[in-house]
Amino acid sequence: MMFLIGQGERVVDLGPPEQHDCPRCGEATQFQKQLRYKYGSFDMLFGFAYDKRYQLACLQCNHGWVLDTKATERELGEVTIPFHLRRGFFILIVLAVLLAASVFAFKHANGLLT
Repeated sequence: MMFLIGQGERVVDLGPPEQHDCPRCGEATQFQKQLRYKYGSFDMLFGFAYDKRYQLACLQCNHGWVLDTKATERELGEVTIPFHLRRGFFILIVLAVLLAASVFAFKHANGLLT
């Protein structure tokens, strides 16, 4: 039996680009609102996201600003992290507890517990 354990980082573009002055480029350029997060996964089905942040990044030099998480989520309404990375690890824990409880109940019902 083989288990796949991994980690990674994703950047998700949110909405259309906006025009702002970039201090690094020295001119008015397009800035993209982005969600950047890191994630870990177990067997590619059960995962968890961490180090989530919203940012406004220049499309030319990638310089930008970190945005307030609560205000940005209030504005956007929905977090765009996939379900298996948002809640997958909790589902794995629930499945493990259910499996352990069913094994205990089976052994208890058949008198296998001593």
